[in-house]
Amino acid sequence: MTRETATSQAKLHLANQVDENQNTRAAEGWEEFFAENCPQSVDIVGKSRDMLATLDTIKTVAHSRCNPILIVGQTGTGKEQVARAVHAWRAGQDNDFVAVNCAALTASLLESELFGHVRGAFTGADREKTGLFEAAACGTIFLDEISEMPLDLQAKLLRVLQEKKFRKVGGTKDIACNATIVASSNRELLHEVRENRFRQDLYYRLAIFPIQLPALGQAGRRSDIPLLAKFFAKTSDICNHDIEGLTPEAEQFLMGHDWPGNVRELKNVVDRALLLEQGKWITPQSIMLDKPQPQACNAAEPAGQNAPVAKKTSGDFSLETAEREFIMRALRETRWQRTRAAGLLGITRATLHAKLKRYGITPPQTQDHQAENHQYQPGESETLREACA
Repeated sequence: MTRETATSQAKLHLANQVDENQNTRAAEGWEEFFAENCPQSVDIVGKSRDMLATLDTIKTVAHSRCNPILIVGQTGTGKEQVARAVHAWRAGQDNDFVAVNCAALTASLLESELFGHVRGAFTGADREKTGLFEAAACGTIFLDEISEMPLDLQAKLLRVLQEKKFRKVGGTKDIACNATIVASSNRELLHEVRENRFRQDLYYRLAIFPIQLPALGQAGRRSDIPLLAKFFAKTSDICNHDIEGLTPEAEQFLMGHDWPGNVRELKNVVDRALLLEQGKWITPQSIMLDKPQPQACNAAEPAGQNAPVAKKTSGDFSLETAEREFIMRALRETRWQRTRAAGLLGITRATLHAKLKRYGITPPQTQDHQAENHQYQPGESETLREACA
């Protein structure tokens, strides 16, 4: 088989795979969520002006020969998804995507993780290790939170970017680096340079054409909030019952919030609502926010425009009532295993214990273990006893 024939067959296979993925998305009703022309293997949700403009920038950079690539954005804006989009457009699915969080490892561990090491390079190095630069091969390596990388390691990274080669820790042999290097930061790197926490030469090597991700709370991105919330509700596996989506009032309620935690915070809020909601649709009553309450939703008045702050919703529904019911749902979901329930709630076990005491919540009496499997109905009176420590 000639090289030209193999290339043609590969292109045909890729085209058929893309068409198949598009048909699958359409058949399952997912096409409404995704940004236009986004890679089939990456879920970039959003169709707002800001999101589509950002996607154009991502495509421009991905289809260029720019290497390295810098992605900048607040925590929770989806920087890894963008890195995966760059990988899908540039390297394709036949090459590896490897990621490392520079803030999660000590300097020595991070160096070994990135570059690998030879046997005997340091105490405990009883065998040779392949680093991520080598493992990525012709694929993509994603350096998350690069601003947290130690200065001495930044110097070694700069050499990789400039010379396209590296050495393992303790090694003497140069190894070629053919991977696309994508770095991200939630900090302003120029500020880090001024504070002598980031190398200036490395910054200018990275920031050739930085991709700036818009915050979810920006005016030009707010129209994506209902779309994202519906997507999370449809794809979450946190509860056992099906959810159709959000009511218009719930969508407006979410659009009134500033979302300092961005997309990650929104997903957390939707997961909480799914635990709390018993019906087919998420309503404002099931939405609990960690930050100050958003502006009240009025169908005749857009959220965020002089609407009063919502303290209570219809009926006798307060934040305390919502929190108590939310805790009850988490306990039932985990069969009253408080450690797991605390994990679902995103709080410590001690905090959960304090809230149980505050609201007088005690586990149901058990008789032949029937209470453990009892399915509570809305409004059902619950008989509770003293919780075990």
